[in-house]
Amino acid sequence: GIALPIVIASKARYRFAMKRLFGAPKAPPPAGGPAPSLMDASGRIDARVTDLDAKVQKCDEDIRRYMAQGKGPSQKQLVMQCMKRKKMYEQQRDQILGAQFNVNALAGAQEQADITAMTVEAMQAGHQDLKQRYAQMSNAADVEKLMDSMADLHDEMAEISEALSTSYAVPDGFDESAFEAEFSALEEEMTAQKLAGLSVAPAPDYLPAAATPLPVAGGAAGEAAVVEAPARA
Repeated sequence: GIALPIVIASKARYRFAMKRLFGAPKAPPPAGGPAPSLMDASGRIDARVTDLDAKVQKCDEDIRRYMAQGKGPSQKQLVMQCMKRKKMYEQQRDQILGAQFNVNALAGAQEQADITAMTVEAMQAGHQDLKQRYAQMSNAADVEKLMDSMADLHDEMAEISEALSTSYAVPDGFDESAFEAEFSALEEEMTAQKLAGLSVAPAPDYLPAAATPLPVAGGAAGEAAVVEAPARA
């Protein structure tokens, strides 16, 4: 029972000594926001390249200015320092431009992947819609049955129209040729009576009015003008 507090105290002294020697363990960094996008990275690289170009141009201006002051040791030292800074800026710019190329290539690949995924998704949706539409149209046998049914319906409609156009007010035994022969015989009989000077019964109302020959003044003998009789009321 006495040894346990001694062990705990020794462990506490050991941790305190280690903390003084190596320091306390660093706390994990706080969770940051979302990672920058490739477009954000490319924009920052562009800004950095523009800044380096300005610095390189400034070094060129300083070199020309120091060279114009003379050829003393101090001017030479200043020119050499400007040339070193210019070389450093140019190297940094070249490295950043290489990184920007990789970023732009990755951004292009990412955009192409997005387009491909969108295309595949659209094709899948179109395929499902096409399957549903074909399912609603049934199979080819059902379509053939539908066409046969429409043909039968057309034939039935033609038969119905023909039946409706038949006149049922005419008595049985109606013969068109017999009536034509009777009409011709009646016409010949009326012509013979007219030539013999006999009175002719007036035509029925449902027949058109006959033409009446009238003599024409100053014309040849026996010629007559045909004047249509007035229609009956």
